[in-house]
Amino acid sequence: MIAPKPVVDTRPRLLGRDPEMGRIRGLLAGTGGPAFVVLTGDPGMGKSRLLGAFAAAATDRPALLGRATEFERNAPLALVLDLLDDADRHPGLARPAGRLRVALSARIGPTRPDAAVSGAGAAAGLERHLLFRKIRTGLETTAATTPLLLLLDDVQWADDASTALIDYLVRHPPRASVVTVLAARTGRLPAELHRSLDTTPAQVVRMPLGPLSPADADLLLADRPAAYRRRLYRAGGGNPLYLEILNQLPGPIVDELSRTPATDGSGPAAIGLDVLIARDLQTLDGVPRRVVHAAALTGAEFDAALVAAVAGTTEEEAGEALDELVRRDLLRVVDGQLTFRHPLVRAAAYRMAGPAWRAAAHGRAVVYLTRQGAPLYQRAEHLQHAVRPGDLAGAELLATAAAATLETAPATAVCWLRPALRVLPDGVALAERRAELRLLLAEALIRTGRLDEAREILHSLVAGASTLRYRAVELLAVTERAVGRLVEARALLGAALVRADADNSHARAGLLVEFAATEMLRGNWDAGVDRSSQALALAGEDIRPAISVTATTLLALSELYQCRFGRGFALLEQARRGTDALTDVELRGDLGVVAALAWAEYLVDQHEDGLRHVERGLRLARALGRTGHEVSQLYVVRSVIHARTGDAALALADVEDGEESARHIDSPELRAFTLALKSRPLLWQQGPDAALPILAALRREQGIRSAWWRGIADQHEAEVLFFVDQTRACRDLLARRIGPDPTGLGPYAPSVYALRAQAEAACGDLTTAWEWYERAAAVAATGAPRAQLGCVTRTQAVLYAAEGRYAQAREAGMAAVEHFEATRLPIGAGLARTVVADILVRSGDWAAASDQLGRAREAFDGCGAPWLSQWVGREQRRAGARQPRDAARDQLSGREREIAALVAEGLTSPQIAARLFLSPRTVESHLNRIFAKLGVSTRAALARLVTAGSGVGR
Repeated sequence: MIAPKPVVDTRPRLLGRDPEMGRIRGLLAGTGGPAFVVLTGDPGMGKSRLLGAFAAAATDRPALLGRATEFERNAPLALVLDLLDDADRHPGLARPAGRLRVALSARIGPTRPDAAVSGAGAAAGLERHLLFRKIRTGLETTAATTPLLLLLDDVQWADDASTALIDYLVRHPPRASVVTVLAARTGRLPAELHRSLDTTPAQVVRMPLGPLSPADADLLLADRPAAYRRRLYRAGGGNPLYLEILNQLPGPIVDELSRTPATDGSGPAAIGLDVLIARDLQTLDGVPRRVVHAAALTGAEFDAALVAAVAGTTEEEAGEALDELVRRDLLRVVDGQLTFRHPLVRAAAYRMAGPAWRAAAHGRAVVYLTRQGAPLYQRAEHLQHAVRPGDLAGAELLATAAAATLETAPATAVCWLRPALRVLPDGVALAERRAELRLLLAEALIRTGRLDEAREILHSLVAGASTLRYRAVELLAVTERAVGRLVEARALLGAALVRADADNSHARAGLLVEFAATEMLRGNWDAGVDRSSQALALAGEDIRPAISVTATTLLALSELYQCRFGRGFALLEQARRGTDALTDVELRGDLGVVAALAWAEYLVDQHEDGLRHVERGLRLARALGRTGHEVSQLYVVRSVIHARTGDAALALADVEDGEESARHIDSPELRAFTLALKSRPLLWQQGPDAALPILAALRREQGIRSAWWRGIADQHEAEVLFFVDQTRACRDLLARRIGPDPTGLGPYAPSVYALRAQAEAACGDLTTAWEWYERAAAVAATGAPRAQLGCVTRTQAVLYAAEGRYAQAREAGMAAVEHFEATRLPIGAGLARTVVADILVRSGDWAAASDQLGRAREAFDGCGAPWLSQWVGREQRRAGARQPRDAARDQLSGREREIAALVAEGLTSPQIAARLFLSPRTVESHLNRIFAKLGVSTRAALARLVTAGSGVGR
């Protein structure tokens, strides 16, 4: 009979993983960009041990380890905080890690239960995506001088906030040498990470861990007879942990397990593991038994004082018990920290404690953590398991913790609100508080994408007698709008208006404002006017102060979108004055008005006021802890203003922030809208290869249901298509979506019609092009903003040039430049200059054309639009190639002709510099100007032009 093998080495050798080690070494020695390694395997395959080997292999960089645990899945940002704690081992990382830890802790929420729910958001301050960007920036800053290896273990158990951060970093990888390893059980990696890893621009290496080979297993079991090694291998299936466990069991038990059929597909080795763990735990008694249960309850890594408090014993007794658990190999010391031998051991110890003991132990943990002044979220994590019916203080603590984590970790908020509602006593006295918590639960469910359950709660609140029923209607309508269910939102609001008390002006005004917004999103502008007017008639100083301003703003927008510019401008001025007169306290309940007002100001080119209002809205949203649809819309508005006023980098950054906010609140409608708007600044910065895939993806997915937003998205898509010379696709899109009635296009109708005219001209239909130009000019003449005249006259120049009327075309083109420059729109002015340059080339004025292109390129460079600048550079070279050779000489200065001649003789830049007493850098600057003027890009091409007798160089 084979005796059980005693445990000698608590960290068995790493065998059979040479391929994985080779790949990680190659990755660490690579080019220095971001990379993600996805390490997957069944329990016991050695993922955690391999992470330790990866850390040892990282000789050129710090390796930080963070581990998620099964029983802390509701602790917000637990995995990330564990990773930052590990940074303290590295002197150079301790300080930046500490700063991030402070920011994260503030985002999680207050430490005292008496922190009011209304003030919880102030501590949360920063929107989640901004916090994530701060972390990414911190990684980039650190990795610029110190490459990093981030090791994240058991990601299948990561809390939702940590998962969201990982997902953000996968989609927006740090621009530095940061290698991130994600270890998870096979098939258990969160679905959102799977999707993002498939599309990330970073390198992705997938490492599925399989069983050990028989040869490697022989090395692991070297001191066993060959026949017995084969028996163990068959029983354990080559799983390293199972082989280790089976090697400790008596031979007859191994034989019995080998013959035991598994009902759950886990195999005999998994059963053997359970048998061994159960045997080890059952042999414990007294204090060691209570301590192992307490250790399992307090965390994967724990401190003796907390364990002692939970076990109900002294620290001295707990210390002795922990030593005994280490001797029995239930606990191990890893990097100076006590931890369970394996998560499965902890899980078994937790289950075997029994539900009644666990509940009481969680209660003792709450008492201890409260005395220690622990953060509220740590107490709530235990309290959710210990709170009992009728415990009002416990329910309030859970509710406060949930409110504080709602924006960052809504799934955690759900887990804490459910027990709070469960223990809250029934009865009239607490009915309103119960309604408040149910409304908070609905908001948390909406943020986690569980809309059906949220709708059920909200519908029940709407049907009830709570004073919050009208707030529930508004939230339900906003939820329906966020997913594009505008018809449902309209029906809901209509029914609520019928039920609303005739004398409840407060409720009716709020519902009418939501109704107006819904009608406008559907493109029913007259209905928007009617509902806004009704709300305005009900509103007064005794109603919500912002309701009147909101109704006025919606009225202004409706008038502007119907091209009734005189009334629209007057109402907009009234809305602006009203909003500026509101205090932050008065505005916070109706924050959505700020985005609407700023959008109206964007439409009429009142950009400074628009930016001012966006800044106020974002400041107030951060102070209140808001990250909902209002914040996403504020970023969208600021993005289009920045794009309009010529800051492509800020426009792209803002629209990406809007996209992240839309993703966070799970609004496909809003996210699709932000992606459509993202295509234009992305084109300006990175070109068609970056912008066109976004438009293709939007066409494949469900379209934008809001007629208002879809019209705006169509305008951006058409503009991008025209820029990349897909003029037929541009024309067809506008022909399908844009009619001769400018209602719904509003102040931008002239520019949209002008674009249609240019697309028709590019497709060879000048007759239709002039028809659309006339429509554009007619709308512009009714009082549209001056910049729209720039679009109209630019198109007029294009059409004149197409007919060969170059003098009129040049005059119209320069008028367009003046309109754009007068309204401080540099992108528009630059594009108008490219039109003028084309006209000048056609009419043979090469020098003037070169000057216009140079000014356009300078404008685009100043706007942070490198692709537009490069596009103008190509136009400069084409213009240079088309000019007569005897005109080439006239473009060059005397010094430039001199340098061109020396290039043709074969002299290098330093040689030319020495001969002409110039610096090499000055020579290179002259050469760049020569290349641009002559339409060449190499010294060889310039030399050929000189030697061909063009006059260049004489």
